[in-house]
Amino acid sequence: MKLELQHDESKFLIRLADTSVILGQRLAEMCSRGPFLEEDMALSNISLDLFGRAEELYKLICKIEGADYTPDDLVYRRNEREYYNIKLVEQPNEDFAWVIARQFFHDLYAETLFGQLTTSSNAELAGLAVKVLKEIKYSHMHAADWMDRLGLGTEESNHRLQYAVDHLRKYIVEIFDFDDLDRRFIADTASLETTWRNAVSAKLQACNIEEKEIVTPSIRDFRDGYHSEHMGNLLSIMQYLPRAYPDAKW
Repeated sequence: MKLELQHDESKFLIRLADTSVILGQRLAEMCSRGPFLEEDMALSNISLDLFGRAEELYKLICKIEGADYTPDDLVYRRNEREYYNIKLVEQPNEDFAWVIARQFFHDLYAETLFGQLTTSSNAELAGLAVKVLKEIKYSHMHAADWMDRLGLGTEESNHRLQYAVDHLRKYIVEIFDFDDLDRRFIADTASLETTWRNAVSAKLQACNIEEKEIVTPSIRDFRDGYHSEHMGNLLSIMQYLPRAYPDAKW
């Protein structure tokens, strides 16, 4: 399908929905690959929360647009350049430290963002934000705990977390390069960035991870549908069955 959203609110919400569904897909890849059973279940449950959050946002988009397409159409029948998720969440699961650092960075951003959306003029969005904040706070707590355990654990775990943080921080700059659409629907963009940076700095210091100066790669913005080299492969796996069997009923 060729997606052409007509309403600015939909264009803003699809960024949030796409970010949730892509991160959910990455965490789903960790099913049966956690370091032990309880952690495997925790990552799977967080993945399910993200999928549920995305579905509700896609439903809201369909309602705003008065569209004849469904949330499934939005997930499985769009091409790479029609996705608008932040690049951070499409980064692969290189190892467990990458999974945790990526989740920690995302959850800090999501917790502050959805906290602001609880006062949205759209009552359905405000209600959804209140609901998903509980899930986000649990995920944030889970990731923050693992940041401490890895950073303050062995020399090897600290090294792996440092490597993950150094790489993933490259994808943060574009998140806070807000455009007019962000400023219209996010109550306080400056507070969102300040809260994130202060919390990350405090956590990295607490878990003995150096906050190194980073060189931001020259990458085009996710808001225009541009992605890293990993996105196409992720979608090919996620969308395979619905595209291969378009008339199947699940």
